[in-house]
Amino acid sequence: MLARLLGNWLAIRPNEQDGVLYFFLILLVFSFGASFARSIGMTLLVEKVGGDKLPVMFIFIDLAVMVGSLLYAHYTEKFSGLAIFGFFLLSTTLFSIIVQLLFFVTIYWAPEINWVYGFFFVGFFFFYVLISIHAGSVVASYFTAVQVKRVTPVINAGMPIGGALGGTSLIICLNVFHFKPEQLITVLGIACLCAFGLLRLVNARLSPVRTGNNAQVKSHKNPLFELIEAFKYIIGSKLMIYMSLGFIFFVIANKLLEYHYQTIIYPTVYDDATERATFFAIYEVFANLAWLFVQLSFTSRIVMKLGVGASNLLYPALSATVALALFIYFYFKAQELMENSLTIMLILGILTQFVNQEMRGALRTPTNNLLFNAIPANQWGINKAFLNGIVFPLSTFLAATFLILITGTSTDGSSLSTFITTEQLYYLLPLIVFVVSLLGILVALPQWDAYDEGVFGLLNRELFDRRIEVKIGGRGNNSLKQVIDQKLNSSDPYHVIAALEMVRVLRLNYFVSHVGNLLLKSPDFKIKEHCISTLAALPQSHSSLTYLVEALRTEKDPEVLPLILKNLGQFKSVNFNDVIDKLLTHPTPKVFVEACLCLHKHPSYRHKQLIEKKILGRLQNPESPDTALYLYALGELRQSHYSKLVLPFFESENADIRLAAFTAFIRMLEGQLEPHKSLLIQALDSSDKNMKIAALRALKECQSLDDWSPIIRLLGVKDRTLVTESKELLRLSLSVCKSALLKQVFSEKLSVQQRFEILSLIYSKLNDEQRQQLEKGADEALKKFVQVNGLLKLHEAIGPTSRTYDLVSKVLQEIALDHLHHVLTIITFASEQNVEFFHRVSRGLQSLSRANQGNALEVLSNAKEKYLVNRVLKYFDERLNDLKAVNRIHVALFKENLKINKKDYNKQLLELDNDMLKACLLYIKQERHGVLKGGELSKNLLELLS
Repeated sequence: MLARLLGNWLAIRPNEQDGVLYFFLILLVFSFGASFARSIGMTLLVEKVGGDKLPVMFIFIDLAVMVGSLLYAHYTEKFSGLAIFGFFLLSTTLFSIIVQLLFFVTIYWAPEINWVYGFFFVGFFFFYVLISIHAGSVVASYFTAVQVKRVTPVINAGMPIGGALGGTSLIICLNVFHFKPEQLITVLGIACLCAFGLLRLVNARLSPVRTGNNAQVKSHKNPLFELIEAFKYIIGSKLMIYMSLGFIFFVIANKLLEYHYQTIIYPTVYDDATERATFFAIYEVFANLAWLFVQLSFTSRIVMKLGVGASNLLYPALSATVALALFIYFYFKAQELMENSLTIMLILGILTQFVNQEMRGALRTPTNNLLFNAIPANQWGINKAFLNGIVFPLSTFLAATFLILITGTSTDGSSLSTFITTEQLYYLLPLIVFVVSLLGILVALPQWDAYDEGVFGLLNRELFDRRIEVKIGGRGNNSLKQVIDQKLNSSDPYHVIAALEMVRVLRLNYFVSHVGNLLLKSPDFKIKEHCISTLAALPQSHSSLTYLVEALRTEKDPEVLPLILKNLGQFKSVNFNDVIDKLLTHPTPKVFVEACLCLHKHPSYRHKQLIEKKILGRLQNPESPDTALYLYALGELRQSHYSKLVLPFFESENADIRLAAFTAFIRMLEGQLEPHKSLLIQALDSSDKNMKIAALRALKECQSLDDWSPIIRLLGVKDRTLVTESKELLRLSLSVCKSALLKQVFSEKLSVQQRFEILSLIYSKLNDEQRQQLEKGADEALKKFVQVNGLLKLHEAIGPTSRTYDLVSKVLQEIALDHLHHVLTIITFASEQNVEFFHRVSRGLQSLSRANQGNALEVLSNAKEKYLVNRVLKYFDERLNDLKAVNRIHVALFKENLKINKKDYNKQLLELDNDMLKACLLYIKQERHGVLKGGELSKNLLELLS
């Protein structure tokens, strides 16, 4: 019954129930004790010390939290999250015992010592803030990003329940047993000890999913340095910038509202301290019950429906609403448009406190904590410490200083300061809160986008991109020149090459003489190669040409000379043909070819026919090992009347010669390839990738094809260059080939990659009916995905009965993955996402890490498409350990039982229509009969089994 309640009403899965229960009880027990301390602390402070000291107490609390956060950030790198949580609970216990002793001394021996009440107030809230900060991280580390959205409201429900129970108990203690508030401090310590005991159970029985606090990393940095690191991370993170700004506005509004109802409204309504303490206790009961109702009934549903980003807009909107109500009442009262009413004041005070305190716990805290899902887990501790150790105290200091300035009593007592009167303060404070809350709403809007980007970024293969920023200008330029100059003179060739690359990419003409001299003097081939490419990339100048020509005259290495000649071909305005002409007799074929091409391309060279004859003469010897090189040279001459001469080379047994002949044929007939279109299409069946690429590029110059299937087939190959060239060809004729692409995209036999590439071309041109058809096909693919996983669970349950066991498992996993990729493909395009989204999500879902899988699901949950996404999320919400669990999710998704059983196992494998599975079943059949006929098995299968 409990499991049904948790599953149906609270959306808690069976595999999550233990973790939810333990953390729920920990927060309940701690909140029970905290409700005593909070009510007693506020009552005693206002009565014994005075409400006017509240802003000063805020400053003391935040100074303490600042120091504590520095230490907290430091020790999150050294100790586990549970260990730190336990330390906080034990420290709070010790603190409560010390305070209880001090209260006894104050009551019975030294009643004039009022600082004890301030000490308790500051100390309790110091521990309360740190525990609240850390508890969220610990809970999040035991659940994935998607799970934590569902379970956090249920776990946090322990706080209002504990608060309600604590408030009820406090009422009984004060009014039935007639305890004094000062005598009940040890309740906090007892509650913390009980919570510590539950924490021990968590440590023994549960394992974290995400390591936000890594006990194995031993940091040797001091706390201040770690905070500086956090600051560097924050200024580079849009999400953390907006979170910090939102936090500032929240704290200012929160403190001003708290001051208003604690020092203006409640003391006016309740003069007696005991009455006020009783009211607070009663309030704790009913407010916490209301908190519980909101949290269990609405918070999770709001977050799941609106998403984390949108949910963070709600709290500042509520804060603005109550502030506006306070402003209207007190302004109308000051203008004598409304009579003074203690009842209305009390109602406004209760509503304001409920939003400021309970709705903070029911709505803002859980939704704000979920924003950390978009931050790397190893950054949680430091960034939370920054927010609560720097941003929070700074915000409180601003609010408290403002309150101190405007609440200073004047000499005649008629006003609170030289600026405003008491009545003006009553309505100006809510007005300020209203404006600040509106600013909080404005900040939450870009924070929403930053969160979505952050979660998506966590699916990156690497957490950080390493980029080098280079400043060109001013002092940065001098620094850059010094670095490059130093590297160019280095004895390490890798440093020299790196410097040359920087000069080439940045086109730094300043270094032309350095590079030229290096080309002439260096004996290293790689350095010379980079020198040549760098000189060619720099703006053409007499200096760079001089160095290249000088290198051509003096260079002896036959591997370097062709590189120089190839780059000298760019300088067509200068005649240096006499130098190159001498190289036509060079014994190295590469040097000869590049010299021929360089001369033939030069506009002032007169003996081009002689060059052509020389190249044709070299082709007369078909046995030459350099035939492919000469064919390349002939093609570069771009003379169409030589095209028939290369046709016999198409039949060569040498793949390099065939490719060179084909490429030369295309180069010669550029703009005249339409009559030879069939030859180009035939080349698409070649085993040579480069020949296919050349054919695809040539087909772009031809008219549309009658049959697009050879091109569509290439969309499924692994080589991205082939895929890109095929897509480019299809895109150029999309109006003609669209019908062929549509026919293919709805085929069940289409590979995942082909479907993705086709949709990238035509999805924007599909009508609503076609898109619905795609969605229906994806839903069917999801059904097959679940069914294949059911078969996989049955296969694992049967266990190894043959040598093919592991192979069958692998094939089933691949089939299931293909169906999942089909679903993700449709989600990607329906959500207007790109291939990066598809790959990151698919890798995340395949990850063995539950944290990575959770991040992928969180990214999916933010996608525009909802129907398929919600069904995928529902599947991955379950921990599918056996066939029964798979059947449950199949029934939940498709309203029918899985038709998978051990009796029909082989038949169901055959129905998947997979050749490898059929071969495995044949192998098993032959194996059981004691005879294995190799001829009946595919060669591929025998290789896999060996």
